Amino acid sequence: MNKNIIFILFAIILCSIAQLTLRLEVDWLQYSRADIAAGQWWRFVTGNIVHLSWRHFLMNIVGLIAIIILFPNRLKLLTLILILISCSLSVTIGMWVFSPDVQWYVGASGALHGLLVSLIIIEFISDEPWSMHWLNIMLLVAIMLKLTWELFMGPIPGSESTAGGPVIVQAHLYGSMGGLLCAGYIIIKNKVLVK
Repeated sequence: MNKNIIFILFAIILCSIAQLTLRLEVDWLQYSRADIAAGQWWRFVTGNIVHLSWRHFLMNIVGLIAIIILFPNRLKLLTLILILISCSLSVTIGMWVFSPDVQWYVGASGALHGLLVSLIIIEFISDEPWSMHWLNIMLLVAIMLKLTWELFMGPIPGSESTAGGPVIVQAHLYGSMGGLLCAGYIIIKNKVLVK
């Protein structure tokens, strides 16, 4: 089976199971500053796999599928998973350290921003045709403009109504920074991680 399909199915199954736990009305997966302070460290990762609603879940899965379609064969499956986990951790650790006012968080959008940034940079430094570099430059500029907008103006208009709740824009910045760090590491170690 194609590694991209396995990756997407893995994400869908994992996030679906997490989403089903919300039916129990016991929220033990979301990033919660108070619960993490009380010793529930798993929330640093699981906050990224549970979502506000099924619509929010679907938005993130569509985002993941779009990223994989844009960059179908660049990395090994394990590397993709490690980037996503690393970017998830960069979101929640970033919020823990730099955004103490954020009391709770759910969703994968920050980690997806990081995955996209990482793949753009890795693709850019590869031996792909120059035409692909222009697409990567445009994508990177678009992400930088989006992050700038969010930091100064707040969420993109319509994003909160579409997601069904508040958008924590810091997550996108922290995830993107994690993606930048992952790309740097992969570039240095490319003989091990890149196909």
